[in-house]
Amino acid sequence: MTLVPASSEILVSRADDVVRLTLNRPGRGNSLTPGLLDTLSQALDDTAGTARAVVLSGTGPCFSSGGDVAAIRGHDTSAEDLHAYSDALVGGLNRVLLQLRALPCPVIAAVNGPVTGGSLGLMLAADLSLMARTAFIQPYYAKMGFAPDGGWTALLPDRIGRARTAHWLALDQRVSADQALEMGLIDQLAEPENFEQALTDMLTRLEPHDASVIVTSRRLLDAQAGPDGLADRLDAERRAFLIQVARPETRARMDHFLRVSPKSAAVEVHP
Repeated sequence: MTLVPASSEILVSRADDVVRLTLNRPGRGNSLTPGLLDTLSQALDDTAGTARAVVLSGTGPCFSSGGDVAAIRGHDTSAEDLHAYSDALVGGLNRVLLQLRALPCPVIAAVNGPVTGGSLGLMLAADLSLMARTAFIQPYYAKMGFAPDGGWTALLPDRIGRARTAHWLALDQRVSADQALEMGLIDQLAEPENFEQALTDMLTRLEPHDASVIVTSRRLLDAQAGPDGLADRLDAERRAFLIQVARPETRARMDHFLRVSPKSAAVEVHP
């Protein structure tokens, strides 16, 4: 295995033509920033056409806690700065999700821990998902005042339906890994101590199959998903996010969150 840090925030490893891209901000819950997303985007460009599979995962106890709230609030020095930062954040995530859907090889989300906010999109954009049994999924939008991004409205309803998606977002429910499997959001569970072996087994099962069938199936399904293309639906999320994040109510909710969790890094471990 070769290990190459694309930057300190994204680690790239390659073994037997499998490329693993690892979010590497464990002290911040692997939260997303424009810089991290730009690096991830470049890493995806670099692997396109050279890998038989791409694996997305996270360093430390969680997969990703969504956008870094402290960074968003820190860019609220002016309306223009907040708009520019938020636009780069959600726009960068949208770009990554579209790249994942366009990769010419299978994508596996190795969800090693909790996932909150827009980071769910990294899982929804994958072809297959493996989740640690101790992980969970939670929106956090109703608590924070943000508009849903990362495919919560652009991708998730295709999986679980519009009404169920709306209910989940409204009540900000925490969904366990077992519940996620029952809902059809993930393909397989693994105990944390067996997670890496389960990932290896999944890759081994994929190896003898024609990867082009997975890619073609993905493209056909995306074409049938609705009258508006995925890019348009994701862009609608971006525009709504820019409106919501500028509201005084959202600023107040961010301030409250940062007082309760000053590191803005551990959304995923809150009870």
